[in-house]
Amino acid sequence: MDLAAWEKDYERGSDTKIDKKRTFGEYMDEFVDMEVKSNITASGYHTYIRALSANFYNMSISKYQLQMLNAMEFQKYYDELMEKKARKTCLFPRQLCIRCCQWLVDRSLLKENYAKQAILKQEIADEYDRKKEEDLKKRKKVFTSEDIQKFYYAYKNDIGQYPVVVLFLLETGMRSGEFSALRNDNIDLENNKIHIVEAIGRRFKDNDKNNEMEYYTKVPKNKEARYIIMSDLCRECVLYMMEQTKLKCKNNPENLLYPSFRSGKRRSASSMETCFKELCDRLEIERDVHVTKTGQKKGLCLHSLRHTADTIANTAKGANVVNTALMMGHKAISVENHYTHATDDVMLCMKKNTTKIKNIKTYLITALYNAPTTMNSFYQAEVNHDLFGGT
Repeated sequence: MDLAAWEKDYERGSDTKIDKKRTFGEYMDEFVDMEVKSNITASGYHTYIRALSANFYNMSISKYQLQMLNAMEFQKYYDELMEKKARKTCLFPRQLCIRCCQWLVDRSLLKENYAKQAILKQEIADEYDRKKEEDLKKRKKVFTSEDIQKFYYAYKNDIGQYPVVVLFLLETGMRSGEFSALRNDNIDLENNKIHIVEAIGRRFKDNDKNNEMEYYTKVPKNKEARYIIMSDLCRECVLYMMEQTKLKCKNNPENLLYPSFRSGKRRSASSMETCFKELCDRLEIERDVHVTKTGQKKGLCLHSLRHTADTIANTAKGANVVNTALMMGHKAISVENHYTHATDDVMLCMKKNTTKIKNIKTYLITALYNAPTTMNSFYQAEVNHDLFGGT
């Protein structure tokens, strides 16, 4: 096999000596840099490296030399990964292992594609897993109507910089990176449109994984621009952010819609996430923070606002899943299945609602009418007064 591999490389114009001491992890490193890196964005490459660091390079399979690999070893690796991570998380490293092994087979460095022969076992829900299933059902996947009312109250009472951001993301379903990159030039007030043409991403400096990480401007996810028609509340939020930026931001060289007031630069994902969680704590909004099986704390975050917006849009009476996908920037309609969640609020609205829920404001009115919440009378009075025109 070493001779065959050398001959293939020689035919390609490379007289490379085969090093038997090289590990599968080192070959994976070479494969990603040579075969994958040129076909993905800089932020995509950053994501690949982070995912491999968490799910491959730290596993024993990456330390094996090629002659030590077989289908059984890959099966052990998949089983070990499944014990620690969710099935969806395991799919990515497995797919890369399959592609890397095929690359090695084509170079005659590996006899067979062992990674393809091993399988990810299905998670079986039976009596033994009943508690696990019950725990999953109790997980809070999107924000409730009561949560949204609190966000709305905070915005109307000018509690900090972020309530308006929350309402804006709920109205548009935009990603936080798209919001950070939004310029005033992208807002068409005359035609009531928001053009989403760029986003904030993370990459390694000079696209080299040995360098530190930096934020940069990139095209939106799926590499396609799109636009969103503004609702009345969305337009109100936009005008409010424009006004606040003029008043509080002395320097705005990129003409951003809502930059960091202190620096005039784009708001980073980490700072936005921190401020959002602080806002939730201040408003006593439950984010369902729980410990995952890897020992990490996880709860509702900024991206959960996107799931909430999608859920409201897709479960409204007369909803059009194609329109929702276009607004959200999803290429495949099937993605809507992942973003749409069944909740008590949603089911009540679907059962009793007689008008189409076009935006958050209408959703709040419907939710208040169908299922009065337990929020205190002060909150309730404030929201009722504003939404129903003082009635």
